[in-house]
Amino acid sequence: MNAIDEPLLEQGSPKDDPRAFRRALGHFSTGVTIITAEADGVKAGLTVNSFSSVSLDPPLILWSVNKSSTSWPIFDAANAFAVNVLAAEQSFLASQFARSGGDKFQNVEWRPGNTGAPLLANVAAQFECLRHVEYDGGDHLIVVGEVAHFSRFERRPLVFAQGRFSLAIDHPETARLVSPGQLGIKPTFLALLRRAFLQRGHELREEAQSVGFTENESRLVYYLELNPGLDIETAARISLLDTVSATEAAEALRERGWVSQSSGGVLALTELGRENFARLQDLTVHAEKVKLGRFSDGEIEKARQVIASLATI
Repeated sequence: MNAIDEPLLEQGSPKDDPRAFRRALGHFSTGVTIITAEADGVKAGLTVNSFSSVSLDPPLILWSVNKSSTSWPIFDAANAFAVNVLAAEQSFLASQFARSGGDKFQNVEWRPGNTGAPLLANVAAQFECLRHVEYDGGDHLIVVGEVAHFSRFERRPLVFAQGRFSLAIDHPETARLVSPGQLGIKPTFLALLRRAFLQRGHELREEAQSVGFTENESRLVYYLELNPGLDIETAARISLLDTVSATEAAEALRERGWVSQSSGGVLALTELGRENFARLQDLTVHAEKVKLGRFSDGEIEKARQVIASLATI
């Protein structure tokens, strides 16, 4: 199959369909940061995935902020800010600091850094920056900072892609550079789990698309089926989607008549939505049976227990 025959999900002008444009941008994976600052005793924090390195000499970084952000006046009044690169276990913090209004620092462990900006605990890395310059960037301001101090820790970073939080794990292809078999050793159990997770994830996306769901829609519908009566913010949180992506998925499902939303904001699957979700479940259950058909019930149950023990906190 050549490039022109590849399945096309969406295309067009960003001005005509900004939501589709945003989804296309979401195919570029990023890390997740919380930018913090303090001015006149008032703290501010924003979840940002536009963080990027600019220069090593001088050490410059940048991020962008919506001009309408209610937190920007605090950043504007501060001489410094901190970039907190979130660890894989901190998606809850990303959601908390993505909200508008309220005390985002409630129940959050932090300390003042060398520049005075708050430093969050248990992150993957931190960059304490002095404000350098700001540039106009359409509906955003592009903020450039000069790094005065940095720290990094032995933690995997949180990743954001296609509207949801993800994990930064080694790609199976990297293992082929040095095959464990060539070294006379067996691959570790966790390495096998990683490869199985990636392979099954790819298959699940294809199964969802065959029924008419995008991956985000299938995630949302799965949790609506398990937990009837969710509002969009709660549904987004438990399905590991950001609120905007969950809202877009819910709107697309409503347009097809697969999801309804009450005047109070409660989401529910319609009869048509349940029928299509049942079709997806039939596909996934069948695929699992095919893969596990050569094992006995006892072997499968034992494997479940082993995997469950690894997932125990």
